[in-house]
Amino acid sequence: MVSQSAKEQIEDYINQNLESESHFLVQVNVGSEKAKDGKVQILIDSDSGITIEECALYSRKTGKFLEETDLFENAYTLEVASPGLDFPLSSERQFLKNVGRTLLLELQTGNLQVEGKLISYQNAILQLEVEEKLKGKKARIKLVEIPADQIIKAKVTVSFK
Repeated sequence: MVSQSAKEQIEDYINQNLESESHFLVQVNVGSEKAKDGKVQILIDSDSGITIEECALYSRKTGKFLEETDLFENAYTLEVASPGLDFPLSSERQFLKNVGRTLLLELQTGNLQVEGKLISYQNAILQLEVEEKLKGKKARIKLVEIPADQIIKAKVTVSFK
């Protein structure tokens, strides 16, 4: 049997021990397992947002798991957080959670960026309302469909209007 990496073991542990069906693992980053200052970063989210208390609970549980399994030879730093607004969206659940919000997408096609309101996410296709500016005319809203596999990066934009 092929042994799992520390990252895979942590991912499996978190996914098997989620506190609620609305919680989901976004990402696990593990520094060098042999590094003297190794860092383990776990990003967890929820369909309705995650609290600091919930992050602390996952931190305690995961810290205990890491100590019991002795995954790292040296000391490490454990950080459990929710992905911030500057963190790119990557999973279906993140897109679904952000329906109704404005996204900035960086597409594979010709260094193109598209900004628009996410209307739906179905079958790995984003449907966005995009403002189309026409020369000398009033801007109009048009519906655009973008396959998720064409997206390099997707971020929620913050509006202060």
